[in-house]
Amino acid sequence: MPTLAAFLNLTLGICLLIMAVYGLRLLWVRAIPPRVLAYLIAPGVAIHELSHAAACVMTGAKIHSMVLFRADGSGEVKHGPPKLKYFGDVLISLAPLLGCTLALVLLGVLLRAPVNFYSVRASHVHPNQLQFVADLAVLVWDDLLLFFKASSLLDWRTWVFLYFAMCFTMSMAPSRQDLKNGAVGILVICGIVLVLHLVVDRLLQADGDGPIFEFIGNMLIKLHYPFAVCALSLILFGVVYLLGMPFRLKRRKR
Repeated sequence: MPTLAAFLNLTLGICLLIMAVYGLRLLWVRAIPPRVLAYLIAPGVAIHELSHAAACVMTGAKIHSMVLFRADGSGEVKHGPPKLKYFGDVLISLAPLLGCTLALVLLGVLLRAPVNFYSVRASHVHPNQLQFVADLAVLVWDDLLLFFKASSLLDWRTWVFLYFAMCFTMSMAPSRQDLKNGAVGILVICGIVLVLHLVVDRLLQADGDGPIFEFIGNMLIKLHYPFAVCALSLILFGVVYLLGMPFRLKRRKR
């Protein structure tokens, strides 16, 4: 059942990525004062809103106004309904996940950051979601080993990449309002995928993954990249939190 397996893997991977990013937000607020953090993540907020705007253009949704960054660390894109109904809502809602990931990939290429992205390929679409998650975890671990073996803490590019890893992962996940806007579209897509599963996998009795589902599998396995960057952001949080602990203890004593 390649269609259903690919869809379940995609859904599971995106849900885990959103949960990871929300978790990082909660952690970073404890390490850095919210007002300071709001300005530090300004580039990520701008990419977040630009991703929404790009998705609006692609789906035919009219943009009424756009704020790339506010002092409280938020932004906003007000737009009309997309011409591509349901699919457009989902694309606009989840656009920051793709936009921030692409920004990180481009930054990694420019800085020559040793995080693996291009050479990994999937052999097939896993029907077992636990196996899919295990494969992602192994790839993330390999990415971290590669990064710390090839990076130098004395190289400014390492710290620039780590900063943007924090910045973009903090801004990657869709907001609650984004998820509400795309909720109906997500349900519609689920229904369409189930129909495809019945037609392609059951009625036509498709043998194996096929080129389309092999392509989907290769795209799914690329999810290891944003997860690896989230792991780097988590490690950086640990360092910043430990360095700031003496200052927090002094404030508590006062």
